[in-house]
Amino acid sequence: MSNSGKRRVGIFIGCVVALFVAVLVAQAHVERRYRTTASQHIALVVDSIDYRQDLTRVYGKLIGTPHTSQRIDAMTLTAGSNAHEAVDIDGVDFSRWFQWEEDGVIAVEIDFEAMAPVRDGVITINTPRGVDTMRIDRP
Repeated sequence: MSNSGKRRVGIFIGCVVALFVAVLVAQAHVERRYRTTASQHIALVVDSIDYRQDLTRVYGKLIGTPHTSQRIDAMTLTAGSNAHEAVDIDGVDFSRWFQWEEDGVIAVEIDFEAMAPVRDGVITINTPRGVDTMRIDRP
């Protein structure tokens, strides 16, 4: 193999290694094992929080009274002195009524702006029936 061929192979291997390192560095940081407190109208049980460069996504379950309707108008995650307003939610829609099924559980993904990992905080859910506040923490 000529010198230019060896150089091309070396460049190719270097690019593959650099790509591999970039992918590892860019991987999201997911925290699990959060606990939440109960609330009056609607509760959110946090399964995990995915910390990405562009957003923070909370995975969890909404829990409510089976066979009733509910609406979520806004949601805020407060950690320390920082309050982060939810920008999107999958599973239900903001400011739109939804119906609880017979088990009273709806899986949701809630997007917030990118933030540092949260050890403990408060999630506030605004509904037409009142404001529910839940503490979350990692044991």
